[in-house]
Amino acid sequence: MDPVQESDLDKSQRERSEKYMDRLIRYSPMIRFMIKHLSVVGCSPFDQDGFVDKIFFGKCSGDIAGGFRPSQPGEPKSRSGLLICYNRIKSKSHMEQTMAHELIHWFDHCRFKADWSNLRHVACSEIRAASLSGDCRFFNELLRGKFGVRKHHQTCARRRAIVSMVSNPDCPDEGTAERIVDEVFESCFNDTRPFDEIY
Repeated sequence: MDPVQESDLDKSQRERSEKYMDRLIRYSPMIRFMIKHLSVVGCSPFDQDGFVDKIFFGKCSGDIAGGFRPSQPGEPKSRSGLLICYNRIKSKSHMEQTMAHELIHWFDHCRFKADWSNLRHVACSEIRAASLSGDCRFFNELLRGKFGVRKHHQTCARRRAIVSMVSNPDCPDEGTAERIVDEVFESCFNDTRPFDEIY
């Protein structure tokens, strides 16, 4: 069977996303910071020659813009990787936020030895990624039609973690997602590592 030919649109979207990634790795303070801290915990996305070899581009369905692929049991944590859904990336800032979100999952996998079959670990990482990546910045929430003044950042991190949990095939229903997120929320939201605080 012949491989599927990449359409002109797919090629254009993929190449645009690859350019965004190259620029973000070089110039984004957030992405550079996360890559530095991944390297500190032994999970650099670069190979020994300095090439990015653990960030992949693919066409995705649904609303996801990216994903984290943890290393399999018995494999080194550094064998993990990221998927960037080139057809879902809207802008360079969207790419930065998506990469930051997935890099936080990768950091949790390496630093805290997250068990991705444990829904409490998944919920904790989703809370942290929503809070620390920029997902819940005021402007992003305004674009979603969600805004508030009092503890809005916490409300957003909780809501986005629940949405992510519901899409996890190991999570049976929204009620379970809400319960687990609420059980771990305070400690996970307050854990800003590797950052000193939420920016």
